Amino acid sequence: MSQENVVAFLAVMQAINCGEVEGVLRASAEDCVLLPLRSAVAGGFHGHDGIRELFADSAETFEVFQVDWRDVRDLGDQVLAIGTVHLRGRGGGVETDIPTAGVAIFRDGKLTAWQDFGDRRAALKAVGLEA
Repeated sequence: MSQENVVAFLAVMQAINCGEVEGVLRASAEDCVLLPLRSAVAGGFHGHDGIRELFADSAETFEVFQVDWRDVRDLGDQVLAIGTVHLRGRGGGVETDIPTAGVAIFRDGKLTAWQDFGDRRAALKAVGLEA
């Protein structure tokens, strides 16, 4: 089933890149918890309402928000993803690429949690692949 989780993860991320909130909702458990990097300031996003809130917040904050996952690893019920977020904020026009790395957790084929560590080493450590 774990390879199915990688496929599901990539589908969720494609939906995010396309701004398709319904696609993310279909692939996510009702009780999912999303912890993007900004959750350190804004708090986490909980459940389907949280997903909708995250999409609305992102649309308000960013003109461009695209994630490119270059390294996606099957870890059973977890998926480790390492890549880059390409951003352009609203109003400023400044574009930047930010390294990112996170862990997704799946249950019964649905996304139940996502935590963006922002740092490859921290994400690897979180899944026990680096001390």
